[in-house]
Amino acid sequence: MAEDTEKRIVDAAMKVFARRGYDAASTDEIASKSGVSKGTIFLYFRKKDALIERVALASLPFAEVEEALKKKYENPEDLLFDVGMAFLNKYKSEDLRSLLIMSLAKKNQYRSINKRFRELCLNTMDRMFKRVEAMTGKPIPQPMRRAFFGSLLCYVIWWDYNEIPPEAYCRELTEDVLGSARA
Repeated sequence: MAEDTEKRIVDAAMKVFARRGYDAASTDEIASKSGVSKGTIFLYFRKKDALIERVALASLPFAEVEEALKKKYENPEDLLFDVGMAFLNKYKSEDLRSLLIMSLAKKNQYRSINKRFRELCLNTMDRMFKRVEAMTGKPIPQPMRRAFFGSLLCYVIWWDYNEIPPEAYCRELTEDVLGSARA
């Protein structure tokens, strides 16, 4: 029961924050949307900031990327493609895309968001590219590593304006990254 209540609060907060923003949204709106009292929200989250942190962390693609990295890959193309698709598939929802952008803006205000995003952007991507390097026998320069992540981020930010579907985009991005390493 408690887990269900907490999930309802977080789900409602995600919708309200995505529509109104972290600062403009009120706990009254979240309580109404979740079907619980404002006091119940504060039983689970001592302050609105704690709820913001929870939602912001949930908006990052960390779990999805980590899940893709757990798999065994025979070639670097499949590895890069799967990680790219795991990242993009997280953001099919407009609400999650909005939350990601807002969460990035809050990274300097919340230590946990900053740490998690930095870990994803730097450490996780570096681990992935070390595997790519082991498969190709070629080094991938750090700017190209960051370009992979940045390209995925740009696709998410401009989702509605992309001219090619996510799958084709990830294939082309994978080919470009690996092509630069082989050149």
